[in-house]
Amino acid sequence: MAEPSRNQPCPCGSGLRFKECHGRVAEISALEAESFRQKRCSHLMEEALAHQQRRRNDEAERLYRAALEISPDQPDALHMVGVICYERGDLVQAKALILRALDLTAWRHWAYRHNLGLILTQEYAAHGWDATADRTEAYRQWHVARLASARRDEPPVSVIVPSFNHSRYIERAIRSIFEQTYRNIELVVIDDGSGDGSSAVIERCLRDSPFPWRFVARENRGAPATINEGVDLATGTFVNVVNSDDWLDPRRLQVMVSEIANTGESWGFSSVTFVDAEGEIIDPLKSRRVYELMCAIAALPTRRTIGFALLSVNVSISSGNLFMSRQLFRDIGGFRSHRYNHDWDFCLRALKAAEPVFVREPLYFYRLHGSNTIDESVEQASVEMRQICSDYLEWVRTGAKAAGPFAPCIANWGSIFMNEVLEGTLPLVADTAILRELVLATVTDLPPPVGTAAGE
Repeated sequence: MAEPSRNQPCPCGSGLRFKECHGRVAEISALEAESFRQKRCSHLMEEALAHQQRRRNDEAERLYRAALEISPDQPDALHMVGVICYERGDLVQAKALILRALDLTAWRHWAYRHNLGLILTQEYAAHGWDATADRTEAYRQWHVARLASARRDEPPVSVIVPSFNHSRYIERAIRSIFEQTYRNIELVVIDDGSGDGSSAVIERCLRDSPFPWRFVARENRGAPATINEGVDLATGTFVNVVNSDDWLDPRRLQVMVSEIANTGESWGFSSVTFVDAEGEIIDPLKSRRVYELMCAIAALPTRRTIGFALLSVNVSISSGNLFMSRQLFRDIGGFRSHRYNHDWDFCLRALKAAEPVFVREPLYFYRLHGSNTIDESVEQASVEMRQICSDYLEWVRTGAKAAGPFAPCIANWGSIFMNEVLEGTLPLVADTAILRELVLATVTDLPPPVGTAAGE
């Protein structure tokens, strides 16, 4: 196509003369040209948005595409054209455009992820997933049935205390176990190579123990290995870890047995009270970390399931806040050797087997102080988080079946799973290449929904 004369309309459709639009670019320096392109692109985007807001989608799309001619990697333009394609039913083109926008922005824009989720919902519904995957009502009925079937048993509970350099705090941890209103307890304490005299404090405390106990002192092997060893030594039907710098509410085990063990469930956790090095309750308005965690916990009753909440953040807070059957612990292989996030990793693996029970009462006191392990290295903790979350998505991608009927995965929840993941924080943490594969997979490539003939 021949280049138009300077006074003819510019072929890009901007409405300007060629000399005032693309023709002008050739007359100015490279730096000025780039600045001009960006301004022109922004102008086209503003005009396009104005048309889109008035539902003039054809004109809006023309202007967005004109902006993309100037700046092919303009993510907002790609996203907006994708939205227009979605609204007219062109799901293939819509998905391709919004995926491109997400790739250009490291999947950080919530609006892009939200609209991609709308596209996936339409795709799944077209293949019969809209009804079979929605388990919300079944989840509600599970809660009703669980509470209705409650027993009054008193199963033996093993309390595991992994100790490492907390001589200042360990006595309170141990004595909080002695003070439990629930009495069918055995106590296993392992000192993991402390160098601060913790062993002597432990031995002195154990002389007052009203429960059978076992104490092991040995070289340092790390928290996950120590907890695993403690559970191996335990004989209880259920297990609760108490970290050596934290402590339990006196009613902790009584309530956890009532809400979890006696309702036929295998694991869960309670709400948490955050305290400082001196044991004083932390004001959430003075600690951003505590504020954010308390908000996440407070929002749990509003989430679709507790399992879905755990995909976004470790709302269990600590390994010491987990109450679980010893059988479940063995079935999933105990804690893996992550230094900073072994508790969250355990939760995500336990989700595949069973939905956790959340007890709203704050029955665990979690101490924040200068030597919390999680504060050692934000970078290394982030590396672990990426691996843990990516492992979960890879499990979903490969179509492995879950034993738990409410485990967050495509087989159980269909597009609901994808929407929950896309609108949460997982894309900001996990390997987005795996998430991209899940998005690109056709519905026929995915594991069949539970409840269908192929999925039973």
